[in-house]
Amino acid sequence: LPLWAVIAAGAVSLATAFTHGGMALGARSGALRASLLCRGAGGAARSSFLGHRDGATADRRAGRSGMGTLGLRAQEEDGELRAGRDADAETIKEMVLEEKMNPLFLSPENFVIAEQDGEIFGIGQIRPIDKSWELASLVVKEEARGNGIGTAIVQELLELHQKKFEAEGKGVPPVLALTLKETKPFYTRMGWLEQPMSMAPMKMQAEASVGGVVAALTGNSLICVKYKFPSVELDSEQSGTIIKNVNET
Repeated sequence: LPLWAVIAAGAVSLATAFTHGGMALGARSGALRASLLCRGAGGAARSSFLGHRDGATADRRAGRSGMGTLGLRAQEEDGELRAGRDADAETIKEMVLEEKMNPLFLSPENFVIAEQDGEIFGIGQIRPIDKSWELASLVVKEEARGNGIGTAIVQELLELHQKKFEAEGKGVPPVLALTLKETKPFYTRMGWLEQPMSMAPMKMQAEASVGGVVAALTGNSLICVKYKFPSVELDSEQSGTIIKNVNET
């Protein structure tokens, strides 16, 4: 396809997706009932769906159980968060197209998959864009929405992103996302912060320009949010070095 056709197709798909409320997460109660699961020091429990519907709900449940507020586990049957595989390519494409999202740049290896009994309920990816990284293609099937699966996928993606760069001995680059202003609380609960659109990569700014026009027609606006990983210096206990947050220096 000519470049203008690719850009136009992507822009229209992206703009349409934004009019559907940004990421296809929803707030409708699904078939999966959930109870709290505390995230331990070792990271996310990969055999279960983690997340929450909203901060207030999570806090109330935590108060009753005395557990943490970062996770949910399906009571009826455990779901699984796993890495995307080549065999998932068709399902990923179908889910993205069903939500009228951008069908480009859907490499399965970039995805985390939420699966239960062999059926995929949710997907999401962190993909390279220019010299940055973008959270994208976040979709949860309608019948499973409202159970924290979207949050679970985002948390898992961020954790894997962090581990990848730490294993290479590199600093962990931040992750960006485009979303509607009204969905900002979904991200801020997980530590994301809004940043000026002018600081986003040029490709994201181009997408936002088109998507913003359509969003404005529905009374919404687009924002760019960023998740920045804390930078920590850590030596062995024998060295006597004190752990400190580099961001505070």
